[in-house]
Amino acid sequence: MLDFGAVSIEWRTLIFQLIFFLLPLILAIVSIFKVTNQSKAKQHAIEVLEKRVEALEQVLRSKRP
Repeated sequence: MLDFGAVSIEWRTLIFQLIFFLLPLILAIVSIFKVTNQSKAKQHAIEVLEKRVEALEQVLRSKRP
C-alpha cells in the first residue's frame, strides 16, 4: 500500500488501473507500428518486382531483331 498522508492506494488497485488504462494505449501503438512496417515491406516488395519486370522487358527488347 502506498501512503500519501490522508490518501492511500492499494497495490492491487494501482496495478489494475495501470493495466486497464495503459494496455489499450500500448496495443494501439504496437498496432500502428505493425501496420506501418507491413506497408513499408509491401512497398519494398513492389519496387523489387518492378525492377525485375523492367530488367526482363529490357532483355526481351534486346533479343528482338
